[in-house]
Amino acid sequence: MTKRILYNIVSVLVPIVLVYSCANMGMPKGGPKDKTPPVIVRSIPAFNQLNYKDNKVRITFNEFVIPDDLNEKFIISPPTKKKPKFSTKGKTFVVDLQEKLQPNTTYSLDFKDGIVDNNEKNKYKNLRMAFSTGPTLDTLRIVGFVRDAFTLEPSKNCYVLLYKGTSDTLVHKSRPDFVGKTNFQGFFAITNLPAASYMMYAIADIDNNLKYTAGVDSISFLDKRITPTATYEPKRDTVVTGSDTLVVLGKTRFYPDPVNFSLFFEKGFDLNLDKYNRTSRQTIDLTFTGSTADTFNIELLKVHPKGSWNQIEKSRYADTMKVWITDSMVIKRDTLALKLSFLQQDSLGAFFVKKDTIKLYLPEDLTNKSDKNDRKKRRKIVNEQKNITLTSNIGANFDTYKSIRIDSPEPIASFDTSKVRLFVKKDTTFFKISPKIKADSTSHRRFFISYPWGFGTSYRLTIDSTAFYTIYGLYGKAVKTDFKTQEEEHYGKIICSIKNANGPTIIQLLENTKEERVLKTFRIKKDEVVTIPFLEPTKYLLKAIFDKNNNGVWDSGNLKTKQVPEEVCYYQAVIKVRSNWDNSFAWTLPDPEGFRKKIIDADVEAEKLNKKKKNPTQQKSRLF
Repeated sequence: MTKRILYNIVSVLVPIVLVYSCANMGMPKGGPKDKTPPVIVRSIPAFNQLNYKDNKVRITFNEFVIPDDLNEKFIISPPTKKKPKFSTKGKTFVVDLQEKLQPNTTYSLDFKDGIVDNNEKNKYKNLRMAFSTGPTLDTLRIVGFVRDAFTLEPSKNCYVLLYKGTSDTLVHKSRPDFVGKTNFQGFFAITNLPAASYMMYAIADIDNNLKYTAGVDSISFLDKRITPTATYEPKRDTVVTGSDTLVVLGKTRFYPDPVNFSLFFEKGFDLNLDKYNRTSRQTIDLTFTGSTADTFNIELLKVHPKGSWNQIEKSRYADTMKVWITDSMVIKRDTLALKLSFLQQDSLGAFFVKKDTIKLYLPEDLTNKSDKNDRKKRRKIVNEQKNITLTSNIGANFDTYKSIRIDSPEPIASFDTSKVRLFVKKDTTFFKISPKIKADSTSHRRFFISYPWGFGTSYRLTIDSTAFYTIYGLYGKAVKTDFKTQEEEHYGKIICSIKNANGPTIIQLLENTKEERVLKTFRIKKDEVVTIPFLEPTKYLLKAIFDKNNNGVWDSGNLKTKQVPEEVCYYQAVIKVRSNWDNSFAWTLPDPEGFRKKIIDADVEAEKLNKKKKNPTQQKSRLF
């Protein structure tokens, strides 16, 4: 009987359990994804409230919100001494300013897009509010853009500082009276300003102290004081109502027009050793924060080799260098102590010798100490001698406008150019020709072979194994390579008519990449047609530098002397070069866009247009 009862209970429960488990195998599907940003329900203080005395701001939303990188985005003007604290209480976002506010002052709080809903992270964009601790609310404003002086790219997260005072040292020593911060487009807006005149600066505040630190921060300045104003401009318009009432409409116009800052880094301040590393027994890599030019010197400490013990290879701008150790006694040491010295300028522009002492350790995997029983292996410094392999820029179809570049992995000590031979192929036979061979002026590991190459022509290059040897006594492997130059029809040409070139101007052809590597440079002083032949069929950029001092390079600014950086502008379109095609156009300087950077790629714009045309059809199909 008991068994029968138990059986009946099980027979009833099992189906129930099965049904329940089947019903919960997946979570129920929700509705469409929430794309709506949070909505403000109320705030304390109210927007533009007067006579507010508390030091906390509370904003209540219709849903739960959280800060999103708000410590970096938030700005309050006038700035407070203490950093505000953010918290949430239910659906209310709280800003604790942590100090007593100034009397009779209008405060502007800019959150940008730093508050998002808790679920889908939808941003409340451009959240800005103001209130006054007195009976009036200041309403003037200054807006504008901050861009890099050389690239014209927007400078985001930069501070724009306003000072009522007149001293040039304020930006170095004092917190600003009012402050704004740029967004990802380099745009800033300093609102709710009182009527006054201001000195204005923009800085990339790396040390985050709202002051300019030479050698650390980039800076820009306006050479005159700015006085914001506003005027009401009425616009009469007839609004049709039951009685045909004439209604006066209008708007408030704020001055000045948007101001533009060109951010630059002052040269000559705080030249420092940034990185150093002993990459092998024979090499040391050094990186500086700026150019060391011809002022660099290096000395060994605790080791005194006879004669020269190194060979230095500097980068183009002398801000990085590779030190090749040539003395065998120094090479054998696992630890090296060095004293570096180089010229530097102080804040007044005076030069002095700066010295750094560093200690370098050989990487553990190169010390040969892993095998303690093999003393010979521990003493062995250099691997078994063998010939080194040269590399070159020779490809399947060599560019006729380039020189052959030969690179050695080690500096070359001796080079016999008579053992480098070049041949041209005519019919089926190679005939010897005489190229020009030249060592690179900046690198002891590189040399160039140039010749007036013919189009679509076959050549042969040979280099004897004894043509050169390196500073470590190694010879190169013999080279024998056949190559052919490009056909003339492969290349395109740019023909640019430069207009309004009033004075020394540098025209640069750049790669259409983020790095904008300079491919060719031309210097002009008046209107001229610049022709650039033999270009690979790809996309390029054109840039102009207004070279006021005619020294052939772009010059940065100087805050003390109020020297602004030399202006630059870009041709505002990507230039697409096609094979066997002359791309002819005119460029009037400066560009109609002024000194902004709005370069349009026709291919990208066409693709965007095609997507827009497809979207209505796609949206319509979803409805059905």
